[in-house]
Amino acid sequence: MNKIFFISLLSLITQQTVYSQGFIYANNQEEHHNKVIEWRKQKDDNYKLKDKTMLTEELMKDFEGLKYYEIDYTFRVNGSLIRFNDGRTFSINTTGGEIYEYLIYGKVSFKLKGKSFVLNVYRSKRTAESGQKKGALFIPFTDLTSGGLTYGGGRYLVLDVPDDEILVLDFNMAYNPYCVYNPEHSCPIPPEENDLNVMVDAGELMYH
Repeated sequence: MNKIFFISLLSLITQQTVYSQGFIYANNQEEHHNKVIEWRKQKDDNYKLKDKTMLTEELMKDFEGLKYYEIDYTFRVNGSLIRFNDGRTFSINTTGGEIYEYLIYGKVSFKLKGKSFVLNVYRSKRTAESGQKKGALFIPFTDLTSGGLTYGGGRYLVLDVPDDEILVLDFNMAYNPYCVYNPEHSCPIPPEENDLNVMVDAGELMYH
């Protein structure tokens, strides 16, 4: 396995807890807004540190913070989760040409802007075997903003395993693959099944 690819995957797994939507448990819109702001600030702070950043040395020189849409509570939606317990897997291609195998954890159906959508939900074998719940679910997706205001290769949501069949999707927490900031990283490419025919104008924007 390519070393940079391995490091990218390891970073995705180990930093899921840091960047997980699981921290954004909020009782109301104001609390949610404040927690998203806090989450974004923490990520910016981390990206300024050489041992935590995903930026190239060149980008770090002038880095002041990542770019985001304004926080919009309407992009925090409850999804209906259908779990697959048969161990089915899916091979996800990467920007570096490698292939990484994920478990297909299930499908989540939800409504956004008055339309109904379904996304595949993935889980690494490592988190499944360890029983890890926090930051264990992975949803790569593209939408009608991809290639315009957001990265053409899509964005990611990383979620906690819920105790019931409700999976909260907060697209304010959607973030860019690390290869956006450093081409040496090899990042999973969202499958066609996770292409949303809607503008998800929430979450992280293209950096430049």
